[in-house]
Amino acid sequence: MIRHALVLFASFSLSLPAAAQEVAKQSNRTKVEMVKTFDLRGDARGAFRQFKRKSDYFGAIYVNRPERLAGVYSNANSPWLAEAYAQTLCHKKSRNPDYCVLYARSVPKDYNPAAFKITLSHSANKEFREYLKLQNKKRSGAFAISDSGAVGYSWAEASTQVAQEQALRRCAKAANKALRDTQEALLPLLSSPARQACRVIHKTN
Repeated sequence: MIRHALVLFASFSLSLPAAAQEVAKQSNRTKVEMVKTFDLRGDARGAFRQFKRKSDYFGAIYVNRPERLAGVYSNANSPWLAEAYAQTLCHKKSRNPDYCVLYARSVPKDYNPAAFKITLSHSANKEFREYLKLQNKKRSGAFAISDSGAVGYSWAEASTQVAQEQALRRCAKAANKALRDTQEALLPLLSSPARQACRVIHKTN
């Protein structure tokens, strides 16, 4: 099933056009925003402590208070993706998934949710900065991402078309590799063509 999804994704992603929306260049620093304030017990308490110390943006923690457990995800490309993945993990662990609620999220220190820009994960933001440094005014480059967190970029290519094709191929390769390392509970969600598909979000020349 996963292999079939990847074949679909590979053929679909290479045809995607570049987006015109601006990419947000965020701070390297992360802050935690509280959504709920009730006390935690058991595994949920330990998971939240770890989340506060180590969660890179964008991240989220869903808590099942009665069952004292949590689902945590970090380093996603957007808040809603982080929340969707964390909620899925909480549901998978729970006897009664209805008790899972969003407890906190991690975002860039300078994050402005009202800004209409493409957001990137903490690690993808670093990759984007490196990509910008490599660009040559006389050559072409492109930067591609997937909702599963994969990144691929190109530089010094002869044309915009070639630059986009190279970025998409590198992103596809990264997506395949990341899927092999994905938690089993998230495989049904992250192996879907919609999550694996790469798209170009920035290009030069």
